[in-house]
Amino acid sequence: MKNSVFYMVVFTLLFQCSIDRSTPGLSNNEIKMLQDFGALNTESRVQIADSLEPGQPLWLCLTFVSKKTQEPLSDQKVSFYHTSSEGDYQPADPNDETTARLNGIAITDQQGRIFVQTILPGDYGSSEDNRHIHTTVENAKPEAYDIHFKQYTGTMGSNFISGSDQHFLADLRAMPTGTLVTFLTIEVKNAV
Repeated sequence: MKNSVFYMVVFTLLFQCSIDRSTPGLSNNEIKMLQDFGALNTESRVQIADSLEPGQPLWLCLTFVSKKTQEPLSDQKVSFYHTSSEGDYQPADPNDETTARLNGIAITDQQGRIFVQTILPGDYGSSEDNRHIHTTVENAKPEAYDIHFKQYTGTMGSNFISGSDQHFLADLRAMPTGTLVTFLTIEVKNAV
């Protein structure tokens, strides 16, 4: 009897701590939003990883707003960088991960939007479930804002993100092709 209670407690704890990796499909409204982001002008779109890059394709539909006013940040220069699907930054300068091989820059449109085409980053270092994309908003204070992914973030990571206003948790959706899509609003502090 004691063993069965013990195993039930262990099973319950493991089940509660496991990450739900399911990615629902896009709703009709999300499909329309994705089309709108895909049609943004050239300077508001960036392709960080091309179709030959190993890894699962990922499209980010991002909107940057002022944390204070909630107004869109237009004409804002934003830089992105992240690891390969293997979790390597492969920086041009070994002492500076901002020079990661997978990087790009875009300018927000009048509604604060940017469309990013890349791959899902791999886990970095020896930790699991720490996939993220670094985002730098030029002239904001602070400039750094990281995008994490709900389906690849453990409980400790989720707790850290919920207590930070520079880290954002994106909920992934899946297209029939396997491409992952997310819609995320990033609230930027002290933007110029």
